[in-house]
Amino acid sequence: MAKMNRRRFVGTSAAVLSAAGLRLPLWAQLSGNAGALTSTPLLLGVDYYPDQTPESLWEEDARRMSEAGLTNVRVAEFAWALMEPAEGKFDFGWLQHSVDILHRNNIAVILGTPSAAPPPWLSAKYPEILEVNEKGEKLHPGGRRFTCPTNATYRRLSLAIATEMARNFAANPGVIGWQIDNEFTLASTPRCYCNYCRGGFQAWARSKYGTLDKVNQTWGTNFWSQRYTDWSQIPVPLPSAADPNPGLTLDYDRYQSFANASFLGEQLGVLRKLCPKHFVTTNNIGAPYDAIDMRELYAKLDFVAFDNYPGFFGMILAQQGQPAALSSDVIPTTIAMQHDFGRSILQKPFLIMEEQSGKAGQQTFSPQPEPGQVRLWSYQAIAHGAMGINYFRWDTATFGAEEYWHGMLRHDRSKSPAYDEILQTVKELKALGPEFLNSEYEADAALYFDYDCSWAVKIQAGHFKLNYGDQATSWYGAASPSHTGLDIVGPGSDLSRYKIVFAPVVYVLSEAQADRVRQFVKSGGVFVTSFRLGVKTESSQIVRQPLPGYLADVMGVTLEDYVPIYSDNPHVKFSSTLAGPDAECGIWADILKPSTAEVLATYSSGQYSGRAAITSNNFGKGKAVYIGADLRPTDLLRVLGTLSAAAGVQRAIDVPARVELTVRRRGNKRWLCILNHNREAQTIQLGGAFKDVISGEKQSGGTELRGYGVMVLEKA
Repeated sequence: MAKMNRRRFVGTSAAVLSAAGLRLPLWAQLSGNAGALTSTPLLLGVDYYPDQTPESLWEEDARRMSEAGLTNVRVAEFAWALMEPAEGKFDFGWLQHSVDILHRNNIAVILGTPSAAPPPWLSAKYPEILEVNEKGEKLHPGGRRFTCPTNATYRRLSLAIATEMARNFAANPGVIGWQIDNEFTLASTPRCYCNYCRGGFQAWARSKYGTLDKVNQTWGTNFWSQRYTDWSQIPVPLPSAADPNPGLTLDYDRYQSFANASFLGEQLGVLRKLCPKHFVTTNNIGAPYDAIDMRELYAKLDFVAFDNYPGFFGMILAQQGQPAALSSDVIPTTIAMQHDFGRSILQKPFLIMEEQSGKAGQQTFSPQPEPGQVRLWSYQAIAHGAMGINYFRWDTATFGAEEYWHGMLRHDRSKSPAYDEILQTVKELKALGPEFLNSEYEADAALYFDYDCSWAVKIQAGHFKLNYGDQATSWYGAASPSHTGLDIVGPGSDLSRYKIVFAPVVYVLSEAQADRVRQFVKSGGVFVTSFRLGVKTESSQIVRQPLPGYLADVMGVTLEDYVPIYSDNPHVKFSSTLAGPDAECGIWADILKPSTAEVLATYSSGQYSGRAAITSNNFGKGKAVYIGADLRPTDLLRVLGTLSAAAGVQRAIDVPARVELTVRRRGNKRWLCILNHNREAQTIQLGGAFKDVISGEKQSGGTELRGYGVMVLEKA
């Protein structure tokens, strides 16, 4: 696996308030069950590091933040060494002082538990906490995220520091919430393979399956004489002389997700007990990055918090030799997908805990944001359902690994190029107010994203170019080219609210999931899927029936064959329903044999010429569409757009290329968020009379939106 440090996560996805000056309201009381929040505070803040800043500057920092209109900070997530300089010897005096200064200046505090970066005394005294990577190599201390999520010693010490923090700050009026740990997914390796994880995996498998006979049956261990006769024999998937068992490996991915989620859960339990009036979240990134199942990680938290660094996409695409024109298309799409995933996990507004505010990097810089881009990135998150923004960071570090990570203040503490832009954005968002920031997001369509499918494809891709995350990103962009109205759902999600569900590469499919799709289509929904449908059961065994297995009746087809494409790419000819020029098939072709389905496209060259490539089947009140050919992005865009329109999905207005449109609503109020990702101005045809609630200006007809400009429109 390529090295994946804090900011290189994007390499996997190169496919494509009431009035200004309002101070932070008190955190609402919790009602009913723990964590059930009746409202959210105004969170328009910055990430702050008093532990890295001379104490003589704390008063000045708090005053300047307050004058800037910021409402909150996040602090202390990497300050374990200062809070516990020796085991069991706690010192929170400096942090209490910092919190008190911030509180006097009307800046509320989100505290971070520091388990992402243990102090040197801990790893020296307890070397067993160190993570082992996928090559079997033990990591070394000196960075961050180098610890095992299973190790009982590390869990005990992480819980101890979190408990002491909670006891010391539970009644502090300056504290409103908590972030547990920091970016669980982002490390040099996203999995640990140490002996403690091996023991944890064995216990997890025993709890899940009950007997070794069930384990052997589920994983198919008769293959290569892998049959286990004692729980202690079960390995972790470290390098061997050949590929590991795919069922075991998929379950190990699930176990590692469980281990991290339960690690978080231990700290969550003590925070709920000792700080019942505080919210609790954590920060990460989402689909298509797949190290941990984010749905599992956030299930019991109050809201999702994600980090957002659009500039890194441009840097990494450039490192990959991609043209600049591709960046202008891929970056807004991939960032929008992250935001939609963050909102969809709990189906509620989310927070950006870290928003890029300038050049950023560790060994190299990302591009300098152009004037207007930081504001645009902020509004993109808001447009997709965010209720708040924390900018990273207040003052730029002058030491440590992130000296290149520019904040609102430069190294000399002068204002950064985006400083005034951030202040303008914060003022505007305050004026838009809590009603807008906590409003719902309109979505008639959904993209299906399943971690099991992503993990299983990595284990046995079938084609060296097949990547689940790339396919999901490509389908996301094609299903919603202006990014309007798309949720991201997964196994167990309620599909009934959607008119159409797009589901690429559903490689792993349980009978229960198939039944959920069956009921969705039978009740009138449109299900659109792709090649490699239903190949494997949830145990990563090939289904013992003609593909597409459990969904053959719904799709109205069986597979005549499935073919990886390495050369002589076949062409695809469309019927009148999907009218358009012939397309070229990419890396895969499922050869469809209709039983009850209608043929919408055929292969028009190669040995399968004349065979079905795309079909549509009436099933109950709905339709099921099977796209067996791997279509190029432009062809996929046209096909999914046609299917979406036929399903009754409509945009509020049409917008030009690289202009986003989303809709948020609260009761009878409805806001159109329009964002221009072009450097040049674009003309928007509104088709009605509106008021731009940011500027207060009336808008109608053909309205010009400046480069990197934003409008939030309400019907006049």
